[in-house]
Amino acid sequence: MPELNNTFCWSFSQAKEFAECKRRYYLNRHGSWKGWDAMAPADARAAYRLKQMRNKWALIGEAVDKAILDVLSRMVVNAPISEAQALERAARELRTAWKQHQTGKWREDPKHHVCIRELYYNEITAEPGIDRDMWVERVKGRTDTCVKNFFTHVLPQLRGLAAAQVLPVARVQQGDPEHFHLARVKIYAIPDYAYRKDNCIVIHDWKTGMRRDEHERQLGIYGLWAHTKHGVLPPAIQLYIEYLESGETQPVGYDVGKASTMCDFIMESVNQMRKYLVDGDIDKNEPLPIEAFPKTDDLARCRNCNYREACNRKFVGLVDNE
Repeated sequence: MPELNNTFCWSFSQAKEFAECKRRYYLNRHGSWKGWDAMAPADARAAYRLKQMRNKWALIGEAVDKAILDVLSRMVVNAPISEAQALERAARELRTAWKQHQTGKWREDPKHHVCIRELYYNEITAEPGIDRDMWVERVKGRTDTCVKNFFTHVLPQLRGLAAAQVLPVARVQQGDPEHFHLARVKIYAIPDYAYRKDNCIVIHDWKTGMRRDEHERQLGIYGLWAHTKHGVLPPAIQLYIEYLESGETQPVGYDVGKASTMCDFIMESVNQMRKYLVDGDIDKNEPLPIEAFPKTDDLARCRNCNYREACNRKFVGLVDNE
């Protein structure tokens, strides 16, 4: 097998973490590289293990996403499943994650065995009690609400689609995720669901958390993906954010001006990231020393970060941030 190279790439989530905390960006993009290898340095293995942790919001999002994709993949081949079956599918994902954490196998194989961040940092215990039971109830309740609202508010818009209309979207679990290129830079963009309808490309992206202004910009990146990879002009691209917890749909406008703004945003972000590479060379993608990537001064952000241990900030307390 050829050796894997840590090539420079860009994604909306990387840009967000780069803006919020340079140290977290370093650990995600460089410090954890090759940490899957038992022969890697101890700090790389530790960073890789921390990188793979899931918090409750990630668990909810993944459980809901898998249930919804199962519903949609069966729908387009005329083998639909019920809401009750989808709820059980999501619940099974949550149970599996909890059981995987309990086995402790994530210590040796964090890629394939879930480590739950709240348990790891002792924010809750695995034993029955008020804090744990409230945590479990909230995770299960939010997951159920999102699945139910998908069936009530989103699925009716998608019924009648044929498999041929659905655009393939490569996901992280399938190897190299969905992407396009802009000025030689690989841009990762993984919309939740995309399909062709009436000479348009329609993109839906579901959110299991609260509304954030940044979501519109993220959908703009997906519009650029449709424009660049599938050759569809901006007026023929329709973007929708599906807020599953509230059951609300937010259309996002996309036109030539928005496409230009997205390109400018990406390239400005890329240029800022280059400043933290040796000689600014994105082809070599060799980072400056870790000390050049400062930790954030905003401890509220540390509370929601997997790398508190690596940054000696385990003392930072719990925050309930969606």
